[in-house]
Amino acid sequence: MSNISSQDARNLMTKELASVYKEKNTPTAFLRSFFPSVEKGSKEISIEVERGKELVAVDVVRGTEGNRNTWSRTMEKIFVPPYFREYFDATDLDAYDKMFGQGEISYNNFGSFINSASEKLVQLTEKIERSYELQCAQVFETGIVTINKGTNIDFKRKAASLVDLSGTPWTAANDPFAQIEAGCAFLRTKGKMQGNMVNMLLGSEAITALFNNADFKEQANSRRMDHVSIRMPQKESVGATSHGVISCGDYLVAIWSYPEYYDTESSANNSYLNTKKMVLMPEKTKFQLTFAAVPQLIDGGGVNTTAGAYRFGDYRDMRNHTHIFDVRSAGIAIPVAVDQIYTAQVVA
Repeated sequence: MSNISSQDARNLMTKELASVYKEKNTPTAFLRSFFPSVEKGSKEISIEVERGKELVAVDVVRGTEGNRNTWSRTMEKIFVPPYFREYFDATDLDAYDKMFGQGEISYNNFGSFINSASEKLVQLTEKIERSYELQCAQVFETGIVTINKGTNIDFKRKAASLVDLSGTPWTAANDPFAQIEAGCAFLRTKGKMQGNMVNMLLGSEAITALFNNADFKEQANSRRMDHVSIRMPQKESVGATSHGVISCGDYLVAIWSYPEYYDTESSANNSYLNTKKMVLMPEKTKFQLTFAAVPQLIDGGGVNTTAGAYRFGDYRDMRNHTHIFDVRSAGIAIPVAVDQIYTAQVVA
């Protein structure tokens, strides 16, 4: 059979667009690779920020009741994450008239329209992906996610995790190994990090200062840097550059740079990472990118919510004679183990 009815084509359209989109989706970006995705079926997201202790048990006399343990309530937050909706007018596509301008549609025309529309949806979804990448960057730099339409989300990072070392910068005769080790010690003692492997993200000025630092050049030349120990998933993420592993006291530190940029309506080539700062975090993070449900119309005029990182849809605006295709998402980058991030400005 070489043709398909217009009605059948409309029924298949959204399903096929979502399927083709998944095949064309770009790999996960670098900062997002530290935030595994979690999908919720509700409009609101509830999180409990972890701030734990490492208590030891105390022995007791045999025959006694023992030590009674109680737990205070963890810090729970409930909020509605930012909502993204990007759309385009499908009637502007060359393939649209061939798709809907006749009673029956050839499979070739149907496929051509699906490919053309899915390319546009990929571009729109990438816009939202960049917003999530920026959220991750904001969590790493300040712990505050900036919301355009609503209240900013502050995850209350400790002041000791946000350090200004510009008075003893890497561009001068200061020991970067000691400063990095101090950050790792914070992750271990305050963040209760497990293991001794740490990821270090450096802005463009920070990594240049590190490689030009006299102490660094003396202690970490190419013969003493390990380029093999970088582990997944960050190694395969898009845009990042691995610079090997160094030893700082009791810790092994993987060095990363991320020369990637985003554009806004008012400015271009904005760096995701602050160029003057370093960010430390464990090799295995306890962060997540959580997606809440997005609004979804249902039969009968009601509104339901639908789970999923991205939802695709289309509708016809009879008044304006347009056929709109959109992609919707409602996600937020959450540092569940909030004290397992250490940020320092290392360049004046």
